[in-house]
Amino acid sequence: MRIHVTEEARHLSFARHYLKRTVPGLSRRRRVRLAVAAPVILGAMAQLMLKPSGQLMARYSIPRAVIAEAYTRNPRHRADIAASLAKVRKLCDELGLTRPPYLVLWRLLRLEGGSEA
Repeated sequence: MRIHVTEEARHLSFARHYLKRTVPGLSRRRRVRLAVAAPVILGAMAQLMLKPSGQLMARYSIPRAVIAEAYTRNPRHRADIAASLAKVRKLCDELGLTRPPYLVLWRLLRLEGGSEA
């Protein structure tokens, strides 16, 4: 487990440094595309990681109402998602990807806020 955690930390460090070095040199068009794509992709990926899959729900006959109560309509779940993305959000801030009007996307997807872990 220690090796796995170390490798993941290396990957994250590489990604952070790569983005800090590369994003400022992108054309305006590519930065806009990245600023729009980042919250959409991050929100979708967080949902995939933090919400049971349809396959799991079907296998264990979990009612949709239970999933809606626990995840879809649950403010605590939304806060957990925002918190889980806090470090990535901070990096996006540093890269200038959360300026208006892109900040609107973060708010619409309810990904703003959260405390950095």
